[in-house]
Amino acid sequence: MADVLVQGLLVGGVYALIALGFVLVFKSSQVLNLAYGEMIAVLSYLLYEMLAGWGLPSWAGILLLVPCGAALGYVMERLAIRPLLGQPFLSVLMMTLMLSFLLKGVVVLFWGSKSFTLPFTPHGQWDLGPISVIPGAAVSFLTALVIFMLLTILFRRTRVGLSMRVVAADPGVAQSLGVRVRQIFSLSWAISGAFAAVCGILVGMVFTVTPVMGDIGLGKGLPVLLLGGLNSIPGSAVGGLIIGLAESLGSYYQPGLEEVIPWLLMLVILLARPYGLFGERRIERI
Repeated sequence: MADVLVQGLLVGGVYALIALGFVLVFKSSQVLNLAYGEMIAVLSYLLYEMLAGWGLPSWAGILLLVPCGAALGYVMERLAIRPLLGQPFLSVLMMTLMLSFLLKGVVVLFWGSKSFTLPFTPHGQWDLGPISVIPGAAVSFLTALVIFMLLTILFRRTRVGLSMRVVAADPGVAQSLGVRVRQIFSLSWAISGAFAAVCGILVGMVFTVTPVMGDIGLGKGLPVLLLGGLNSIPGSAVGGLIIGLAESLGSYYQPGLEEVIPWLLMLVILLARPYGLFGERRIERI
């Protein structure tokens, strides 16, 4: 049972990092990026192409993938999202859904049905006393922990992070204070793209990379996001750990239950606390 709990926590850390990509964009631009999972998939396949096709060493491929992810996020914002600024939320949401289908088509177009594991994925198990740990999940969890600490500092201690929070609260007020709103939007998407690259690496170390890998964004990241709160970094961390533990326990008692648990939790949280465990509660009076 201890192994089950630890493995659930480690995988939950990866889920939390995926949800963080949603939070970064929503926290600064109030846009729910449904294409985030497909961004992770495209960048995972791009990394595989760099290593297997171009013959780059692993360290070079990893270093090159992060700016590629930032560029992808920046281009998506400039070409598809920025023209819709000021439009209804549903219009922007549908655009991100269209981008999701487009990126999924790109994966199938260039790589077909090819599936793989990243070549630098550690194999075997680490024995920590009575507990056995999968190395890839452990490395991913520790990386996610460091990233969460850095992002907390970014949003609470830096000028850029505070600007992103002001823009999310009220773009008009932010602009009147001298904040360059459009640049903040682009920056948040670029940072989110860089995190999609990191997620592509970490997810590829835990799961097999397949053409439907992007479904992990909606299937895992979205329940975590809604559970923790749409604009809460700590909420995505806690939500990821809860979902990971619930899945691990569910599969331990009944194989296959792990595919249903995230959606059951999401249904419950939407009914009981629609703004999430750590989300901002807003009441609009008419």
